[in-house]
Amino acid sequence: MFNKKTKLIIAITTYDVDALRISVPPLRRCARDATLVIHNDNPKIELSRQFVRELGWRGALYIINEKNTVGEFESRINVLEYIEKEKILCDWIVFVDDDDALIDATIPNVSETTFAIIQNAVTISESITDLFKITPKWVNGSEYGKTGTHFDITGTLIRYKVAVKFAHFMRSVLPEVMKIEHSFKYRISVGAVMWAGLSVFMRITNPEMSAIYMNRTNYVSIKLGCAQQKYGMRTVPATSAKTFNSNVIKKYTQMFESYVLQNMVADAQ
Repeated sequence: MFNKKTKLIIAITTYDVDALRISVPPLRRCARDATLVIHNDNPKIELSRQFVRELGWRGALYIINEKNTVGEFESRINVLEYIEKEKILCDWIVFVDDDDALIDATIPNVSETTFAIIQNAVTISESITDLFKITPKWVNGSEYGKTGTHFDITGTLIRYKVAVKFAHFMRSVLPEVMKIEHSFKYRISVGAVMWAGLSVFMRITNPEMSAIYMNRTNYVSIKLGCAQQKYGMRTVPATSAKTFNSNVIKKYTQMFESYVLQNMVADAQ
């Protein structure tokens, strides 16, 4: 049976479910008509509907509790495969990290050739009290943190059909994706890598489509604390982060371009 169609699915991937206390509450103010899908990658904790409801979410809700930890890349792939399998109909999808906040879920009227809508993100990195000042008014920018264009799969509105096709591609190249990830000694930005992959995938397979940028803030990226490790990987030092991230994106972009072209050749034969 097909479910009622929704315009937007908000997908949250989490490992530390307590972090949902940051990401879920803002959604009740900006996305009441959306469908929420949460992927819990921590098999030691079963995320319950009651817990999410207690955080204030009252809309349509789906929870995926993994039996084994799969990691950030596969977590997002699994979300898209689950949505496709369960036939949760929608037009757009946006990913949110469990310790970030989506503050605006408006879907503007755009051309059918637009596959994604890039917006701005406010980055909080100074004071924990700024967490309590997050409001929808930040869509016009904020005085509490640095605001800039957010080139990341999180916070970016993506057409659902495009996202599913990209998930199929990502599943096929996942071993190589993981191999490259393990070649770095620091934790990489999975969201930025996946955005780079999606951009390459669409540029080669659907050159008639493009992403557009809207000068509007819809996402709050929270970078508080100075944890030396996250998800079992060392955090890149701030002094070398720019160079490190640039090298990561360059290496992944080359890999994505190669494999997309290979797939196109294979499909043509």
